[in-house]
Amino acid sequence: MPTENLPRELVNKHLEALALPSPLYIESEKDFLGAAANSAQSAIVYLPKSKALIDMTLAFVSGIVVSGGMVVLAGSKKGGIESAKKWYETHIGPVDQKIVGNHSALYVGKNRQLGADKKLEDFLSYFPIIFKGTSLEIANLPGVFSAKELDAGTKLFLEHIPYAPKKVLDIGCGGGVIGGLYKKLVPESAVTMADMSPLAVRATEETLKKSNLSATVVTSDVFTDITGTFDIILCNPPFHTGIETDYSFISRFARDARAHLNVGGEIYLVANSFLAYQPTLEKIGSTEIIIDDGKFRVFKIHA
Repeated sequence: MPTENLPRELVNKHLEALALPSPLYIESEKDFLGAAANSAQSAIVYLPKSKALIDMTLAFVSGIVVSGGMVVLAGSKKGGIESAKKWYETHIGPVDQKIVGNHSALYVGKNRQLGADKKLEDFLSYFPIIFKGTSLEIANLPGVFSAKELDAGTKLFLEHIPYAPKKVLDIGCGGGVIGGLYKKLVPESAVTMADMSPLAVRATEETLKKSNLSATVVTSDVFTDITGTFDIILCNPPFHTGIETDYSFISRFARDARAHLNVGGEIYLVANSFLAYQPTLEKIGSTEIIIDDGKFRVFKIHA
């Protein structure tokens, strides 16, 4: 049984006994970023797949649920529910009841609104990267891919892509490292940067703002909200959903990429060497590995 289903089954088993009034379900950052303060009578929070997001999620929930409203935090032991208790107590308050079962746990308590004054800016930080003598301040938010430095895979990728004043798409942009550096190195290029995570989109916007760079930033689940075609598509794809390896992104990327590539256009993609991406990428077009350093591969695809 998938790990993410275990805490859901535990919640469903005890939902009637918990008697929560009109609970707000928090399953991703999309569920709490747009919620108004004190707009929920109670909440059921599923442990974020990214451990870095637990702190922010519970801080925002403490401001969304009314004072004294019940907050349930649900997660699997494998997913890190035991270590999440400290964040629950920091932002919500004492755990009044712990319910265990199904290799999962529920923390139940009344909202003391201990983290209600937290804002997105409180979780925003910056770190510098340097590539080819060019520096860029990268904005970082919890849950957004970032090594707080130019990681080895991204560096290898940047060393093997072409730089020209063309129309470029950075898909799955994270905090904006690849697209941001491309724009800074080639100011005449027209760069679009996209990510499905609203936190990644916000981080990318802050990265561009910090360096006074101009690019189009789009919230898009792979290509769902991408319009137009591009000369170059760049991608450092995610391959984890929580702790599991997930090939769904690359499958959808391969399915839709050709429709967004200009005639004669090229796709460049970097991935860990152990990932079996080439057969999927070959569905787009002619695929070659232009560098493999034993840890990462950079692919070039002609549609």
